[in-house]
Amino acid sequence: MNTFRQKLLNIAVPITIQNLISVGLNLVDNLMIGQLGAVAIASVGLVNQVMFILMLVTFGAASGAGVFISQYWGVKDTKNIEKTIVHMLFVTFSAAFIFFVILFFIPGQTLRLFSKDASVVSMGISYSTIVAFTVFFTSFSFVMASALRTVEKAKIPMYISLVALGINTLGNYLLIFGVGPFPKLGVAGAAIATLTSRFIEFLLYLFVLYRKKTPVKISLRSFLKFDRFFFAKMMKIASPVIANEFMWSLGMAVYSLVFARVGTAAIATRNIVSTIESFGFVFFGGIGSAAVVIVGSELGKKNFELAFKSAKRLLRITLIISSLAGLAIILLSRIIIRFYNIDDFIRTTALLSIIIVAAALPIKMLNAVNLVGVLRSGGDTRMVFLLEISSLWLIGVPLVILGGLIFKLSVPAIYIMMLPEELFKLFVGNLRFRSRKWMRNVIE
Repeated sequence: MNTFRQKLLNIAVPITIQNLISVGLNLVDNLMIGQLGAVAIASVGLVNQVMFILMLVTFGAASGAGVFISQYWGVKDTKNIEKTIVHMLFVTFSAAFIFFVILFFIPGQTLRLFSKDASVVSMGISYSTIVAFTVFFTSFSFVMASALRTVEKAKIPMYISLVALGINTLGNYLLIFGVGPFPKLGVAGAAIATLTSRFIEFLLYLFVLYRKKTPVKISLRSFLKFDRFFFAKMMKIASPVIANEFMWSLGMAVYSLVFARVGTAAIATRNIVSTIESFGFVFFGGIGSAAVVIVGSELGKKNFELAFKSAKRLLRITLIISSLAGLAIILLSRIIIRFYNIDDFIRTTALLSIIIVAAALPIKMLNAVNLVGVLRSGGDTRMVFLLEISSLWLIGVPLVILGGLIFKLSVPAIYIMMLPEELFKLFVGNLRFRSRKWMRNVIE
């Protein structure tokens, strides 16, 4: 088996399995909450939209660090891998603290920005004040998982995630509905289950670090050695990624705001569609992470031609897999949608929206792997930032606002208004890829 195929299987397969099970269990969780009605779906969906912003900021930090980790891994420099992880944790914990304040101390004011439905806001507050405590555990676990995948230890976060997700799903079942001796807590029960699973996930990552059997190591001494010159060098590459994910998440928040202004039924529809759409993206995490490691490690060794050929192969694989995934979602959507306790109008609206999103999946996945995996692996973070944010804020957001708030279009039509930005990214991103200007060694 050649090196490319071996690395692809070692990295992409465990992450894809993890993502598939994660999305599957999240769908089960979503269906459980869906049994409580549209208000419960909407309230949890809005809180998760705020959490989504933190997750993307953390993802941005991990991705920025991943550029360095992958290239350091190419030359097996484990000392600087540890240094990179520690310095990035300073960033993610700072972001986690800000979001803890938002979710715990001012959840009502935050949720009212999205919805004027008092019942949605009230239920959302009960969920938010519990989930707020997960932000520190999640930020730590996210960075550790990203680092382990980048050094080709993808099976470890896969196993840890499976344990945490299993606990979360079981906890949801017991606490949402009040099974046996457990109280019936509704959305608050879902929040407690999430907090429990995130804490256990955090403990498992600490155990992995304590055993010191992977290239990912962190010592207390390393936390006390803050190197501002190293941090500045790292942030030169990482800050555009963090800003990219933050600005992109704000754009997604604007999308959610538009849906919320359309009505509670539209919020519920978006939450359902997002959960089902995520099935199509289970492969992105695997292929995107593989791109960072495979392409980044070759760039770290200055094998530029091999890096370019590997990137082309990964993009071809992405196109094939995403086309099949989109088709599968369309074929299965009618079956999945029947499990939700929603009225016929929401069911029909969600079904049409799912078909639109699934048809566009190949374009979105090509953009994701190219921009987040390939171009970033060479440190081309500033160009990616400019492309992603300009397409979102100059094309996507204005069209969605016009469609949803000005012209009062239907929810499926609003989803169609999101597509031109993806086409723009596909065209410009392809030009950037072919130019080869993104191929750089950033660790020297």
